[in-house]
Amino acid sequence: MRASGSRNPIVFCSDHHCSHCTHISADRWPDELRLSDLELLFRCKVCGKRGADVRPDLRHRRGWARRLMRGR
Repeated sequence: MRASGSRNPIVFCSDHHCSHCTHISADRWPDELRLSDLELLFRCKVCGKRGADVRPDLRHRRGWARRLMRGR
């Protein structure tokens, strides 16, 4: 999980009609846990659907591709 560079993943509701999302702290889980391992643990607070799409929050890496290209 933390290898992706994210300590606060974004959790999206698995119902594409709802699309509710929230940021969570990943500090309570071990480093070796994959984001996909967390998906079944969540239930949407808005629609009640079980399951989620958990993704790393990469906003802090804004411009990383540009910096990478400059380094070549």
